[in-house]
Amino acid sequence: MAQNSWDGTAQTVRALAEALDTYDWPQARTVCSELVGEIDTATTPYPEQPAKEILNLLRRKRRFELMELVADALVQGGQSSAQIRRQYAQCLIDQGRFSAAQAVLNLIVADSGSPAAEKAEASGLLGRVFKQLYVNSHDPSNPRQQSNMRQAAQRYYDVYKTNPNDYLWHGINTVALLARARRDQVDMPGFPVSADISKEIYEIISKIDELNYWDRATAVENAVALGNWKGAYDHLVYYLADPRVDAFEIGNLLRQLTELWELTNDAEPGSTLLPTLKAALLKKQGGSLDVRHGTVADEASTAESAKTNLESISKKSLEKVFGNDRFLPLGWYKTGLQRCAAVARIESLLGTRLGTGFLVKASDFFPNRSDSELVLLTNAHVISPDDKPYPGALPPEAAVAIFEANNQTFSVGEVLWSCDPDHLDATFVTLRSLGEGAELCPLKPPAAPFKRGEQQRVYVIGYPEGGGLSFSLQDSIWLDTDGTLLHYRTPTNPGSSGSPVFDEQFWTVVALHHAGDKDMPRLNGAEGRYEANEGIAISAIQNASRAALPRSSQATTS
Repeated sequence: MAQNSWDGTAQTVRALAEALDTYDWPQARTVCSELVGEIDTATTPYPEQPAKEILNLLRRKRRFELMELVADALVQGGQSSAQIRRQYAQCLIDQGRFSAAQAVLNLIVADSGSPAAEKAEASGLLGRVFKQLYVNSHDPSNPRQQSNMRQAAQRYYDVYKTNPNDYLWHGINTVALLARARRDQVDMPGFPVSADISKEIYEIISKIDELNYWDRATAVENAVALGNWKGAYDHLVYYLADPRVDAFEIGNLLRQLTELWELTNDAEPGSTLLPTLKAALLKKQGGSLDVRHGTVADEASTAESAKTNLESISKKSLEKVFGNDRFLPLGWYKTGLQRCAAVARIESLLGTRLGTGFLVKASDFFPNRSDSELVLLTNAHVISPDDKPYPGALPPEAAVAIFEANNQTFSVGEVLWSCDPDHLDATFVTLRSLGEGAELCPLKPPAAPFKRGEQQRVYVIGYPEGGGLSFSLQDSIWLDTDGTLLHYRTPTNPGSSGSPVFDEQFWTVVALHHAGDKDMPRLNGAEGRYEANEGIAISAIQNASRAALPRSSQATTS
């Protein structure tokens, strides 16, 4: 590209959009880094319209670090658009860099050349800064934090009252702040009663023929303010069904409901709204979710209740709008949480964290075993039999399986079957005193077969870096398979070895994760290499283990 022509902007926007839509964060960083290099060496500013598009794409997927990288280069390169500078401040706020954001926003507000709409947006973001400072302090009795609360409300309210019809989001923030101040016993002189503003917002929204998604988000909050739970649920379902709603929008509403309205899973409307938003955010963002002890059953139960509530509401008012799969995100979220209870961290008796394993039905792999028996599947390079030890792997008598989701620990019993790391890299072991009723990772319903070019996704649950149990959802494109191996970009780290790899729809286990490489040879004889993780197809392990037919008292290796 010539330094001053900028004739490749459309290509840059397309390349970034494709990387973000496929959760290919490394490629998104490459696109952004190349763009920054071009901006730094150019003698003319980058064009305003594609710059706005690029920042918006990054914001929607919450890639705030990359957004800052590009926005800073744009501003340093001479791009003075108020919207670009405001987006720059936005990414600073979302990274907790409040002082820097304030400096940028104050310049926009003070600039006589800034459009009125951008000044209003900048004032709202200044309100967000003060709001976040107050929320983050957790100390409503502190006079400085009380001042932050008042400044936040003032920033929002000053904009709202200039034109309530155009600045509904400023109004609902004022309502939320006044309601929080009332609960925290913070004096807010000079403001109207929050209920009066809320009623005014309701009247405005009720007269809009077709609500945009940002008005829907306001309507959700306003219904919460008015105690209208059904109205909040109705608006939320429409909001999440809008294809323009992405991770940024969902994350903002979730943050507002938890931080300002202080909703929880323990009571309505939080017990329905929050898991619905969490499920949608996980699917839109790609991201990860840490699952702490004691939360799986509660989260799964809450998600089930939320699904029931939303289905009941839909039968009354939304039946013709979204089709039969409108509640899939909640069912999907609940099922993923259930799978967590079947995934264990593998440690030595001395506490060294080595990898991951997961429970499967024994008869799915060994037809002579009981249908009620569950066994643990992990990598052979994590646990290997005594007669064929693999360097670095634990012998079964030295290993324990810790199910962090339900706080249970079991010692490993016998090795039923094992295949060395150079082949299928799989080991099945029994667990002592496992008992009945444990969760498992199922092989049914059958996962959809790999379809080249369709950008299917797979998900991993494990213990990356030997840490806590977590979903790995980001950058989760299924790249290829040859029937024995699966390649995917789902991020994993040391400690993820032995994790289950799930299909995107049913959380059916499709592979046993075992390796990853930045320079992985492509499958099926294709030329070249790529950055990929690798799993062993469950079907390949199943075929080999069934052929071995191990006896209950004798280990078999291949």
